[in-house]
Amino acid sequence: MRSLLLMTLLSVSDPRLDSGEKLLAARDCEGLQALFAPADSPAAGSRVPAARLLVRGASACRAQDTVLAFALTERALALAPEDPGVRTAHAESLLSVEERTDAARLLDAILKDHPKSAARAKLLRAQLAGQESENALAVQLASALASHPEYGEQARALLARHQSALQSDAEAREALAREERALAERAEEAAQTPSHAPRPGSEAWSTRGTLKSGGQRTFRTRNIQAGFTYILHATGTCTPPAQKGRKSKLAPPADVFGQDFRVRIGAQEPLPLKVGLQPERTALTFRASEDNPQLFLEDRTGARPGGPHCTISDVAVRVP
Repeated sequence: MRSLLLMTLLSVSDPRLDSGEKLLAARDCEGLQALFAPADSPAAGSRVPAARLLVRGASACRAQDTVLAFALTERALALAPEDPGVRTAHAESLLSVEERTDAARLLDAILKDHPKSAARAKLLRAQLAGQESENALAVQLASALASHPEYGEQARALLARHQSALQSDAEAREALAREERALAERAEEAAQTPSHAPRPGSEAWSTRGTLKSGGQRTFRTRNIQAGFTYILHATGTCTPPAQKGRKSKLAPPADVFGQDFRVRIGAQEPLPLKVGLQPERTALTFRASEDNPQLFLEDRTGARPGGPHCTISDVAVRVP
């Protein structure tokens, strides 16, 4: 019975494991690679121990030679393709040689197969997500490791960094959404605005004609387009009535109270015009409801003996 057990142990034990330990202690990674060359695979019972030995060798040698470390974990993965530790070690080798896509794919597969136990793989995937600006994924993975005894400190650092980045991303998305809405509104407004829109600050129309007290007058405008906003400008000036007989050195001031000059633009309601003993300027903003509307000016002031004589002049329409 004992002889049978001894024969069984010898059949599954591989003397190269002891040799490999010695090579690892001497940091002879090239020798370790040659020891477990593909041409001479270990027995089935020794494959996982051999793979883990190769992984330890890769960890020891990666800082000096990433390519050699990659070769060691690649061989380890061939020996133990289902071992999560071996798979995680090879993902590290992939990351060390900038094969990020393959590393992400392998780490995702490990986490799918071992969602609760693959802490190292979870940390590596969180770090990779952070490097790729996948802040939401980095936060999700790091949150699960925040209290881990070995990886908690690194996970909390990742959380702090990428939660802040996630907030910045949200603010940037909101700012971008606002900008896109503003652009859409401007585009819609531009689409509704004719290409021959009046030039801002320009004069659309003016006249030398005037309106005097007690009169009314109609002007036909030009260059005014329906649907656009304009400003009507006019100046109202009044003078006192002439004094009969000998002039007094201190003539009483003229009273302009009650002077009622109005302008009607097209079919719109009449609007008041200012007048005064000093020139009073009126600026009325309106939106043209038709092309080239008529301007109807009139003095609605009732007859008043001794009242001032007023004139509306400098009538013009400008584009704001």
